[in-house]
Amino acid sequence: MTIDITDFEIRPIRKKRHSLVWRTRLYLQAAAASALPGFAAGRLDRLNSTLRLEGTDHLKGQDVILVACDPAYFRRYALSFIKSLALIGKAFCVHLHLLQPDQTVLDEVDRLRRLYRTIRLSTTIDPLDGLDLPRRLNIYYNAARFVGAPRLLDLGVERLLILDIDTIARSCPWETLDAVTAQAAFNFRPHKAKPWQKIIANAVYYRNTPLSRDFAGRLARVLLAGLAAGPHYHLDQILPHYLLQIGARSFAAGIASVPADLISLDYAEDASLWTAKGADKASARFLAERARIDAMALPAANGRQRA
Repeated sequence: MTIDITDFEIRPIRKKRHSLVWRTRLYLQAAAASALPGFAAGRLDRLNSTLRLEGTDHLKGQDVILVACDPAYFRRYALSFIKSLALIGKAFCVHLHLLQPDQTVLDEVDRLRRLYRTIRLSTTIDPLDGLDLPRRLNIYYNAARFVGAPRLLDLGVERLLILDIDTIARSCPWETLDAVTAQAAFNFRPHKAKPWQKIIANAVYYRNTPLSRDFAGRLARVLLAGLAAGPHYHLDQILPHYLLQIGARSFAAGIASVPADLISLDYAEDASLWTAKGADKASARFLAERARIDAMALPAANGRQRA
């Protein structure tokens, strides 16, 4: 069974904040997830029982990029993102967490597999079942990749890089991450005052270690608990911040900042990845870069076709 998304709202959230009541509720949930290894484990098990993973046989020991999208974002951003990786001319494993995909999306994934010989695509088909979802469905959309991450770590991926689907690759991110010795890394913003701004969730890195698997599992479970409470704003930045704040002694030695030149919101020329938030997705610079990628021919290793 799948849900009828017409019963939910999928639109930009104007009130971009958590009230004191919600901050307190989420902090207490993060504290419970930190103290209790099995906190909300039933929620994650129930969700995992509904997810269908395809094309994952090759993932053990591989570096994998994980993104999530609904059909609208797949059509708007995924094609440019995947092509930007193909244009680098190196091999990449990309895992798409597809939120209630229709048949045209699945057919397009198959076409991309044939078109881009250096990109190995695997998928999670998420029917949006087995979940207690908030009214604002895009809150789950933003959280889904982090809820799905523990499953990929359990499959034995070597390194996992979790990105927004509206990312543009300009050079190989794994080469930038080779310098990271930490077991996990986040894009920290310590200068920000609000707890939902302390981390920007556009790039999260896990090296497959017991510490990373433990943190990823706790984050997935507390996200599902938070989603079930019916939040009015996104959880994918405030909850990892609270988990790291509460578990500072446990995680301080193993978690660091992503390299400054990994990802940029300001179109830094030395960044491996560009991304945009909110209205910036319609900015002239971002749209021009996407148009440039869409117009480029593929490297010889990918054949003579154009996307």
